[in-house]
Amino acid sequence: MINCLLSILFTLLAGTGAVFAQSEVTPPAFNGAVIRVFMTRMAATVEKIAIEQQIPADSISPVVGIALQIDKAGNVAEWRYMDNTQEGRDHAEFAPATAATRRAMEKAYDRLGGTWSPATLADGSPVSYTSRMTIRIPVEKIRRAQDADPLLFMGENPDENFHAWAKMRIRYDGRFTEKGVEGVVHVRFYIEPDGRIAIGEVVQSPDERLTKEVLRVIRSSKGKWTPRKVRGVPQRTAYEYRVNYHNN
Repeated sequence: MINCLLSILFTLLAGTGAVFAQSEVTPPAFNGAVIRVFMTRMAATVEKIAIEQQIPADSISPVVGIALQIDKAGNVAEWRYMDNTQEGRDHAEFAPATAATRRAMEKAYDRLGGTWSPATLADGSPVSYTSRMTIRIPVEKIRRAQDADPLLFMGENPDENFHAWAKMRIRYDGRFTEKGVEGVVHVRFYIEPDGRIAIGEVVQSPDERLTKEVLRVIRSSKGKWTPRKVRGVPQRTAYEYRVNYHNN
């Protein structure tokens, strides 16, 4: 059974079994589409399966790494998981994928179907190729879809109204635009059972001052959240705020 995992965000690296400049190799394609498209399709399929089959969100790994080898004939020669138990290029700074995660991905890959065409050199000849992908799984999105009493912000879906609310309050002004500060701010925080806000991790940010501004607004949302409930009992719930700021 071939294992595969979904992609919201991934890093793609190539290894061919021989030494070639990356610019000399055209990567494999899945049903004629680039690997990024393949991973996006996998994401949608895995999300659907997790919700349909009620695979507990807490049993799914939030970050997973895969090394996928496509041989000269376009066959999947090997799927390897990258994690902190591996060595060499397969080593990654996160825990191994859970058994539930692997089973879900197998089902998703089977449902997706399709064929690979091999990577090729500049002269068109096929070559073996390994793609290494670091994948972030939308565990919270799956959890919200499964919960009868989901996390709410001001009584509505936070993916819509919290982002709109925060955007109106984050002061992305001349302090940042005049100095060319732009890029993705990604913050993971928690809504406690009593509605308090706890900052978990600043995953990514282009500037410390912009980070502080975003955290200020997140903290000011205290009291506007309704924690998700399990059998009526409020639960500590993670939420991720991700915005790409641009100088226009």
